[in-house]
Amino acid sequence: MSSALLKGLSEEKVVLLKPSKALRLSFLLSGIVRLVDDKGKTLALVLDRESLEEIEENIEASNPAFLASLEASRRSGRVSGTVVKKRLGLG
Repeated sequence: MSSALLKGLSEEKVVLLKPSKALRLSFLLSGIVRLVDDKGKTLALVLDRESLEEIEENIEASNPAFLASLEASRRSGRVSGTVVKKRLGLG
């Protein structure tokens, strides 16, 4: 992912749409919706909740620290459910 995109996501502006205003949208908010001007130039992309969550998961999954922690966990070997419960004080 581009660092500019990540910076943009971190500086996002949040606008509350009250139910009465949401009903006035001139488009169905499903998936990814591109808003364009009369010349076809993209002004914005609007993502529904599912699409945004998928993008966020992909960003998190590509984080080098996350990938390193996964690899370290994989190298540590398997642990049975019984052992995990004992470690957590559940069994």
